[in-house]
Amino acid sequence: MGRFYYLFILLIALLLMIIYDQYDAFLLALVLIFTPVPLFFFGKWAGKRLSVTAGGPSHASRGEAVEITALLTGPFLSFLGSPEILLDGAPWESFEETKEGLRFFFTRNAIHCGRESIGKIHVSWTDPFGLFHYHRDFPSSSYLVYPKAVGDYHSALASLRKLTGSDEVEYFGATPYKPGDNPHLINWKITARKEDVYVRDSYPADSEKIVLAADYEKEPVLRDTIGDALYSLGLALLSARMPFRFAFATDRGPVTAAIHSREEWLDGLAGFLRAGTDGALRESTLSPYIPICYLTGNPDPPISPILHPAIWCAAADAPRAALSGREAIYEALGGKK
Repeated sequence: MGRFYYLFILLIALLLMIIYDQYDAFLLALVLIFTPVPLFFFGKWAGKRLSVTAGGPSHASRGEAVEITALLTGPFLSFLGSPEILLDGAPWESFEETKEGLRFFFTRNAIHCGRESIGKIHVSWTDPFGLFHYHRDFPSSSYLVYPKAVGDYHSALASLRKLTGSDEVEYFGATPYKPGDNPHLINWKITARKEDVYVRDSYPADSEKIVLAADYEKEPVLRDTIGDALYSLGLALLSARMPFRFAFATDRGPVTAAIHSREEWLDGLAGFLRAGTDGALRESTLSPYIPICYLTGNPDPPISPILHPAIWCAAADAPRAALSGREAIYEALGGKK
């Protein structure tokens, strides 16, 4: 109805009560005068029983468009006037009515990798007659945004082999080709004799020969550089059939994982994005005899005295780093910043 129409009807009722001095007009005026009181409390009471369930994808890749949904439910939803939802101050793009309630759709661009918050959810509504306006803020959850691969496998492997002290890779046989394998490693002699494609198997005899360690940085730009480089290095090692160890820190302590497949790498990366912190090598059980490539945004990171990693620092002007700055790291991977 709205406040203007309410005041107009109230004025007419008062005039009728004054002019005609009738009991019915008096009752109508009283009803209209006291109607806002129960409406006000009803609107607040019904709003407290509203709930919002916001969700995004389980994960996304940096640079992709992400669809976020917000489901508004409540036992008195149908009695509330035009409920609205804002996500970080932006209105919804479309909505639909379901059996559960009202579902609103938003689209966001996944700009930075890491654990991204869905955003601040603001819900507003009115009472059935539109006399009062209410609003509530709801907590939101987060989703993971994976980094993107940069450069090429050959350049990334060449940079890592400088840490291992060898430019050669040992090959021990052939295995069936899997999606993501480096096509340059196809064993054409065996492929010619078989119906399937085979690639050279380069698993070292003594298992992992290198460690990738990384800090989860709060600064989005630094985190993007570290995430892109980390993801690309892991894919390059797996493409060459070279297992490795992945190390990072959490609030509960250091974590290390042996990576032998793309699935294990994505799981390890998800754990890092979900719970990673800085100080990956502050305390560590890693062997000091295995080369470590340490990706961090700290120009002077705390490192256990028994470890001697090669530091790739996303921040510029890091005196202790083998590579310093986004441009230098991307160049080492064979890509552009």
